[in-house]
Amino acid sequence: MNFKKDDENYIYEVISKNIKKYRKLKGWTQEKLAEEINYSLSFISGIESNYHQTFSLGAIWRISQALGVEFTKLCEDDNNQINAKFILYKCNKCSHEFKMPIKVIRHLKSVYELENINDIPKFDCPDCDGKITPVNPMDL
Repeated sequence: MNFKKDDENYIYEVISKNIKKYRKLKGWTQEKLAEEINYSLSFISGIESNYHQTFSLGAIWRISQALGVEFTKLCEDDNNQINAKFILYKCNKCSHEFKMPIKVIRHLKSVYELENINDIPKFDCPDCDGKITPVNPMDL
Protein backbone atom coordinates (compact mmCIF):
# COMPACT_ATOMS: atom_id res chain seq x y z
CA MET A 1 0.00 0.00 0.00
CA ASN A 2 1.11 3.51 -0.66
CA PHE A 3 -0.31 6.19 1.57
CA LYS A 4 -0.31 9.88 0.76
CA LYS A 5 1.70 12.18 2.99
CA ASP A 6 -1.42 13.74 4.45
CA ASP A 7 -2.62 10.32 5.66
CA GLU A 8 -1.52 9.46 9.20
CA ASN A 9 -0.73 5.94 8.01
CA TYR A 10 2.05 7.35 5.83
CA ILE A 11 4.58 7.41 8.69
CA TYR A 12 3.80 3.79 9.56
CA GLU A 13 4.57 2.84 5.96
CA VAL A 14 7.89 4.76 6.00
CA ILE A 15 8.97 3.20 9.30
CA SER A 16 7.93 -0.27 8.15
CA LYS A 17 10.01 -0.05 5.00
CA ASN A 18 13.02 1.23 6.95
CA ILE A 19 12.82 -1.51 9.58
CA LYS A 20 12.79 -4.11 6.81
CA LYS A 21 15.68 -2.39 4.98
CA TYR A 22 17.94 -2.12 8.06
CA ARG A 23 17.04 -5.64 9.23
CA LYS A 24 18.07 -7.06 5.86
CA LEU A 25 21.25 -4.95 5.81
CA LYS A 26 22.15 -6.54 9.13
CA GLY A 27 21.47 -9.98 7.64
CA TRP A 28 18.72 -10.76 10.14
CA THR A 29 15.50 -12.65 9.57
CA GLN A 30 12.24 -11.39 11.03
CA GLU A 31 12.57 -14.21 13.55
CA LYS A 32 16.02 -13.02 14.65
CA LEU A 33 14.78 -9.44 15.13
CA ALA A 34 11.77 -10.65 17.10
CA GLU A 35 14.06 -12.74 19.29
CA GLU A 36 16.45 -9.83 19.89
CA ILE A 37 13.71 -7.50 21.13
CA ASN A 38 11.63 -10.19 22.82
CA TYR A 39 8.56 -9.57 20.65
CA SER A 40 6.59 -12.11 18.65
CA LEU A 41 7.42 -13.00 15.07
CA SER A 42 3.86 -12.09 14.09
CA PHE A 43 4.40 -8.57 15.48
CA ILE A 44 7.51 -8.05 13.32
CA SER A 45 5.82 -9.65 10.34
CA GLY A 46 2.84 -7.35 10.83
CA ILE A 47 5.03 -4.27 10.94
CA GLU A 48 6.83 -5.21 7.73
CA SER A 49 3.77 -6.39 5.82
CA ASN A 50 1.99 -4.38 3.14
CA TYR A 51 -0.96 -4.08 5.47
CA HIS A 52 -1.08 -1.37 8.07
CA GLN A 53 -0.27 -2.26 11.68
CA THR A 54 0.18 0.39 14.33
CA PHE A 55 3.03 0.20 16.81
CA SER A 56 4.31 2.25 19.69
CA LEU A 57 7.29 4.58 19.81
CA GLY A 58 8.72 2.28 22.47
CA ALA A 59 8.60 -0.67 20.08
CA ILE A 60 10.34 1.34 17.37
CA TRP A 61 12.98 2.51 19.85
CA ARG A 62 13.67 -1.12 20.86
CA ILE A 63 13.94 -2.13 17.21
CA SER A 64 16.33 0.75 16.47
CA GLN A 65 18.52 -0.26 19.42
CA ALA A 66 18.60 -3.91 18.34
CA LEU A 67 19.44 -3.00 14.73
CA GLY A 68 22.05 -0.46 15.82
CA VAL A 69 20.33 2.28 13.84
CA GLU A 70 19.47 5.76 15.06
CA PHE A 71 15.77 6.06 15.87
CA THR A 72 15.45 8.98 13.45
CA LYS A 73 16.81 6.87 10.57
CA LEU A 74 13.75 4.65 10.86
CA CYS A 75 11.55 7.72 10.33
CA GLU A 76 13.34 9.08 7.25
CA ASP A 77 11.57 8.93 3.93
CA ASP A 78 14.20 8.03 1.31
CA ASN A 79 12.00 9.49 -1.40
CA ASN A 80 12.20 12.94 0.19
CA GLN A 81 15.89 12.85 1.00
CA ILE A 82 17.38 12.42 -2.41
CA ASN A 83 17.62 15.68 -4.31
CA ALA A 84 20.04 14.40 -6.94
CA LYS A 85 20.47 10.96 -8.40
CA PHE A 86 24.27 11.05 -8.67
CA ILE A 87 27.26 12.64 -7.01
CA LEU A 88 30.33 13.47 -9.05
CA TYR A 89 33.57 11.73 -8.07
CA LYS A 90 36.96 12.54 -9.59
CA CYS A 91 40.27 10.67 -9.57
CA ASN A 92 43.08 12.54 -7.84
CA LYS A 93 45.63 11.14 -10.29
CA CYS A 94 44.16 10.77 -13.78
CA SER A 95 41.28 13.25 -13.32
CA HIS A 96 38.67 10.86 -14.72
CA GLU A 97 35.21 11.68 -13.48
CA PHE A 98 32.63 9.16 -12.34
CA LYS A 99 28.96 9.55 -11.50
CA MET A 100 28.18 7.55 -8.39
CA PRO A 101 24.53 6.90 -7.50
CA ILE A 102 23.80 8.93 -4.38
CA LYS A 103 21.71 6.07 -2.97
CA VAL A 104 24.79 3.83 -3.09
CA ILE A 105 26.93 6.42 -1.32
CA ARG A 106 24.31 6.96 1.41
CA HIS A 107 23.98 3.21 1.81
CA LEU A 108 27.75 2.80 2.20
CA LYS A 109 27.87 5.62 4.74
CA SER A 110 25.15 3.85 6.70
CA VAL A 111 26.78 0.41 6.48
CA TYR A 112 30.15 1.73 7.60
CA GLU A 113 28.51 4.11 10.11
CA LEU A 114 30.20 7.14 8.60
CA GLU A 115 28.67 10.21 10.20
CA ASN A 116 31.37 12.86 9.80
CA ILE A 117 31.36 14.84 6.54
CA ASN A 118 35.04 13.96 6.09
CA ASP A 119 34.23 10.24 6.29
CA ILE A 120 32.76 10.05 2.80
CA PRO A 121 33.51 6.77 1.00
CA LYS A 122 36.53 6.93 -1.29
CA PHE A 123 37.28 4.37 -3.97
CA ASP A 124 40.21 3.09 -5.99
CA CYS A 125 40.22 4.38 -9.54
CA PRO A 126 39.59 1.59 -12.05
CA ASP A 127 41.83 3.34 -14.61
CA CYS A 128 44.95 4.02 -12.51
CA ASP A 129 46.23 3.61 -8.94
CA GLY A 130 44.65 6.87 -7.78
CA LYS A 131 41.70 7.46 -5.48
CA ILE A 132 38.35 8.81 -6.58
CA THR A 133 36.77 11.22 -4.16
CA PRO A 134 33.65 13.37 -4.29
CA VAL A 135 34.03 16.69 -6.08
CA ASN A 136 31.51 18.32 -3.74
CA PRO A 137 31.05 16.35 -0.50
CA MET A 138 28.35 18.77 0.61
CA ASP A 139 26.03 17.16 -1.95
CA LEU A 140 25.62 14.31 0.51
